[in-house]
Amino acid sequence: MSKIIGLLVLIALPTVVMAQATKTEKKETTTPATQEVKVEQKKEDEADQVITNRRLRADAGSLSKWSAAMYFNYQGGSLANPTQPERPNITNGKDALTLQNLTGELGVRYRLTALDSITASTGFFMTTPFHSSIDTDNAALKKSFDDNSQELNFADPFLKYTHLDRIWGMQSVTTLKPTWITNNQQTDLGYKASYFLSQVFMKDWGTTGFSYGMAFQGIWYDFSEHNKNTSRNVLGLYPAAEYVINDTFNLRTVFGWQVYEQYRTQENGTWTKRKVYQSVGLGISLTRDVFLYPNIQFIPSDIRLDRTNIAISANVNVF
Repeated sequence: MSKIIGLLVLIALPTVVMAQATKTEKKETTTPATQEVKVEQKKEDEADQVITNRRLRADAGSLSKWSAAMYFNYQGGSLANPTQPERPNITNGKDALTLQNLTGELGVRYRLTALDSITASTGFFMTTPFHSSIDTDNAALKKSFDDNSQELNFADPFLKYTHLDRIWGMQSVTTLKPTWITNNQQTDLGYKASYFLSQVFMKDWGTTGFSYGMAFQGIWYDFSEHNKNTSRNVLGLYPAAEYVINDTFNLRTVFGWQVYEQYRTQENGTWTKRKVYQSVGLGISLTRDVFLYPNIQFIPSDIRLDRTNIAISANVNVF
């Protein structure tokens, strides 16, 4: 933090008068300088003035110039069979992972400015970390389990650029993330790389504790030639709403509302709409830089325990 130091210019006076004047000037100018330092120490970082949403803050990263950025996500099974290794593909997405899995990111983040940052990360991935066997008639699922179960892979290195802003009273987070895909579940399907673009807007509803917004997300894939039964592109609009209970807890829901997928076998102008899904979870702010989010995902038009998946994610920023 820069400090403003006042320069005192003393007018030449007789020795005795000047000594007394100098003593008085020092006493008078020390207090304002001390007060100014305290004011600057209490000044809120610009990033936290622009973004007040707890989850978005933790996802955007630490306020330090350099920091470690970590993300963990466990995608479990259904509420009906949480101990089974299979994870129901409730949206019928071609790029969905159909076995329980633990994914994560370990990276180094650098703040280019108060509102811009870049993160270099590598991912890690483990299929069915808590299962040693599977009972299924699905041959492809059985093969994927036998080939990949409980193998920890450091995979999917990426660069991520993040820009924070406040537009028309709305909190805005823009993210661009190219990824080299190396995790075993997706490379087995022919995926090579992905290019992810996200634009999130959130707006507080006065002082009620409610906020609402929308996320636009797009994923463009690069792939090998040996498997054409895969997604080429996915575009979606995701409305969201939150309610802040207190400084630690908030309720959150997200709708996968208008999500369209383009298969490799389809022509460029042809898109298939995915089923509308909803996610409901409890946000837990342990600190500004640590955010937990246990949640469930289901199809609102067909709510069933065997088609309701469980998950938990965590954003952790260090330094």
